[in-house]
Amino acid sequence: MAAAGTSHMKSERDSHVSATEGSVMARKETKAVVLDIGTGYLKCGFAGEPWPSCFVSSMVAKPIWETGRNQEETFVGRGLQNSSIPFTFTNPIKHGIVEDWDCVQDTLQCIFQAELKIQPENHAVLVSVPPLCSIMDKGKYAEILFEGLCLPAIHIAYQSHLSMYSYGKTSALVVESGHGVSHVVPIYEGYILRSITTTVDYAGLDITRYLMQLLNESGNTFTENQLNIIQDLKEKCCYTSLDLTRDLNSPQQIDYELPDGHLITVGKERCLCAEVLFKPELFGLQQPGLLQLTLNCLKKCDEDINQKMVGNILLCGGSTMMEGFANRFQMELARMCPNDNIITAVSPQRRCSVWIGSGFTGVNMKNLVLPAFLKSASEEDTGLL
Repeated sequence: MAAAGTSHMKSERDSHVSATEGSVMARKETKAVVLDIGTGYLKCGFAGEPWPSCFVSSMVAKPIWETGRNQEETFVGRGLQNSSIPFTFTNPIKHGIVEDWDCVQDTLQCIFQAELKIQPENHAVLVSVPPLCSIMDKGKYAEILFEGLCLPAIHIAYQSHLSMYSYGKTSALVVESGHGVSHVVPIYEGYILRSITTTVDYAGLDITRYLMQLLNESGNTFTENQLNIIQDLKEKCCYTSLDLTRDLNSPQQIDYELPDGHLITVGKERCLCAEVLFKPELFGLQQPGLLQLTLNCLKKCDEDINQKMVGNILLCGGSTMMEGFANRFQMELARMCPNDNIITAVSPQRRCSVWIGSGFTGVNMKNLVLPAFLKSASEEDTGLL
């Protein structure tokens, strides 16, 4: 699983490659770069483009050398292809938080050189961060981008802001679930209401692991090293049930072909795995589900803000793409709030909502200057940091 997880994903459209000159004049004319740094993948490309140029796994590999050899070398993306060197694998980003900044810098260096094929010192960069990212972590991003990669200018933007912009909104309740973390973020007139913003450590990876647990309980013997297979099965076969009791009593079975050619039959597991986002306790997680978090947030909003949020609930992130999820989410919220006119907006491109939203801020980044990220703490919630 790890080796496959670290391999370069092909772009979901034709890759856009920009060749640049090394002069100051050329730098002013080149496009800014957008980096959407996630727990599962880093999406990267050029500002103003409709889709990321490439997806690079957040997973990195450290070679297992003989005693005395350099232990610090990091392999990223294509560096793992056709390699006979034994590796240990690690993800430097856990639940949206960077734990190994050196590995992240190595990954970004790989993105500029091997994927985008550009010189970082010639491009301004917009980098996305989680909605509750600390000032210390923002400073660390600035350090590796300015000092490590010699970028001329950066703009740090909250992922939730960018997701909201992808819907053309300035006020909304953003419900976001990606690979390793989920957020419920109220934004009013461009300001994140941090005191009632919630982050939980479950998302798509937990759905995948719960699916593996369910399959093993049915007689299979999958391991962590085969999570990439389970991920593929989840994306091709699973869905969110609108009537769980019915679907569990009369499961619709489907065959899935494993890489070795063997077939396995998947039944109730197809719909049961998605329940992790609604009932995390099924997977042993002691945190409220996304519906309960959304309801709690709405209750904590002042009355005038509440009305704005109720009519502008935005689903974002790849884990909300599962078939039936949006309908189930809207149906359950309407049942829980019968007196409110709940409106849940769903974009078909919400897997990359952060990237799409960057188009509202990234295209003019050539005007950035070096201290662009050095704003006062009072401006933090506007997305300027």
